[in-house]
This record gives sequence, structure tokens and C-alpha cells, in this order.
Amino acid sequence: MKKRNKIICALIVLTMVFSVSGCSLGDFHIYASSTSGIGNVFKIGPYSCSKKEFRVYLCNYKNLYGTFDDSNLLSEENEKVIEDGLKSAILEHLTKVYSLNLYARDNDIELSQDEESNCEKAAEEYYDSLTSEDLSYMGVSKSDIEKMYKRYALAEKVYYGLMNSVDEEVSEDEARMMEAEVIYVTNEADAASVTTALNSGTSFTAVAQQYSKADNISDTFGRNKYPAEVDKVVFNMENGQVSNMITTDDGYYFFKCTNKYNKELSEQNKANVISERKNKLIDDMIKEQEEKYYSHLSESTLENLVVNKSAEVKSDSFFQVLNKYISFK
Repeated sequence: MKKRNKIICALIVLTMVFSVSGCSLGDFHIYASSTSGIGNVFKIGPYSCSKKEFRVYLCNYKNLYGTFDDSNLLSEENEKVIEDGLKSAILEHLTKVYSLNLYARDNDIELSQDEESNCEKAAEEYYDSLTSEDLSYMGVSKSDIEKMYKRYALAEKVYYGLMNSVDEEVSEDEARMMEAEVIYVTNEADAASVTTALNSGTSFTAVAQQYSKADNISDTFGRNKYPAEVDKVVFNMENGQVSNMITTDDGYYFFKCTNKYNKELSEQNKANVISERKNKLIDDMIKEQEEKYYSHLSESTLENLVVNKSAEVKSDSFFQVLNKYISFK
């Protein structure tokens, strides 16, 4: 049981592994295809990710995330699950790096001479740190590492540039968290019964207990948790007020406002509003690229890439070395 729990925890960690400096950038959709090019794992627009680059990430991810609680997860009986988790996390990571490079190309964003020079210094340090076993597994030259670092640095430059452009002023109304009792039903007949019961004077709580399909009768929430039709009504309610039936695509809602403004939670929610704005900006960028570029994944190439479990293949400083020389935060 302990081993299984370690594996589950490790897979959770892998799903949370940073895409670019710890930030989730949304998914660039990859279509399975055999046209990624010889020796390439995937292609997005004109850019191709080589097996060499993927192996660099595999090596570093394995040494950074392949252990949990002093246990080598790749030696467990679920080795295939862990390896697939590593590869999936890397694929998500790299496709986002490449998509940000596409955005840079389309918007004439480049690294400065100093930034390129710092990437070259980082590449020299990282390359010199590699063991002969590391090099044999990765199959890279110093020039390859330079290109990877410049691609990664450019992705960071674009990402933080976009994040810094987000307006961080949040109004009290936009961040407002309210408390209410909720009745949710999925069919019109139940909605009619709820309306009749409420109009007859039956308490909201009693009607909710009898009819509601919601997980909880009481809820504390901000904007965008419920459908837009709900937000339009409930954020204009007063304390103690009961709404009429609200019809949405996924069912019928009734609300009783118990606290239209939870001050403490509303202040805390401002950070969430800013985060949502940033996520939407990146999601919109990805969506625009998906409309402009077709992407290809060589499933056979990805399947044939394996983690080298040798203790002599031990590089884990790819990201650390670059961060030593360059940062856009």
C-alpha cells in the first residue's frame, strides 16, 4: 500500500510540474501524425522538437522527479506508468515552450545580444557538467544545448512579458464573494415543483433538501463559478432575497442570498481574479495559434524514447543552470 501511495503521489507531482517557470500555460493540441520529420518527436508550425531535446528533458526530469520519499519510482513494479507520466509531462512542457516561440516569431520578439550571450555561457557550463554517460544517452553537442537554452529563454521572455501586461487592478465587485443557499434541478418538472413549493411558503432549506441535485445546499462563490445566466441574477440580489427560477443550458437554479458580500474572502479572491486574467491571456494565445498552425506528433518516436535508469546518467541541472544566468521575472 505504501508503494502504491508513493506512485500516486509522484504522478500527481508530474501533472503539476512547471511548464515555464511554474506556470500553467494551457494545452497546445497535438495531432497524431507520421509527418513530424525523421528524428523528431513533434512539430508545431515550422518548428520541430528533436529526440535529442526530448532526451535532455527525460534525463533531467528523471533525476528531478523520478524519486519520491527516497524511493526510486522507476524501479517499482509500475515503472511503465511512471515513465509514461514523465513523457506526458515533458511533452506538455515542450509544446508550450515551442508555442511561445511561435508567438515570439509572429510578434517580432527576440533575445537581446546580452541574453543570447548569457544563454551561451549557461550552455557551456551545463555541457561541461555532463558525464560521458549523460552525453552518450542524450547525443547532444554544446551547440544543441545553446539552441535549447535560447528557445527556453525566449519562451520565458514572452511569457513574463505577457504576464506583465495584465491589468492587476481588481474592483471590489469583480472580486466579490457571496454566500447563498442553492437549489439545482436538471428537469423542468422538478423546477416547476420547486417554484410551487417556494411560492407556497415552504422554507428554502426544506425545498433544497427535497429536490436539489447540487453537491451542497450552501455555497460560497465568486463570479464565473456558475453559468453566466446565474451571475447576472445572483450578483444583484440582496441579503435574504430568493431568486426566481434561472434557466441555463445545464439545468435550473434557485438561489437564496444569505450574505451578498463576504469581505474577507472577497479580498483574498482578488489574486484569483488576476490569475484567471493571466490564464485567459495565455489560453487565447494558444487558441489563436491552433487556428494558424497545424501540429504533428510522432507517436512511434515518442513510444520508442526510453528513460535511461542508470545511476551514471545523472544530470539534473538543465533548468537551474539557465536560471543562474538569465531571469525575466
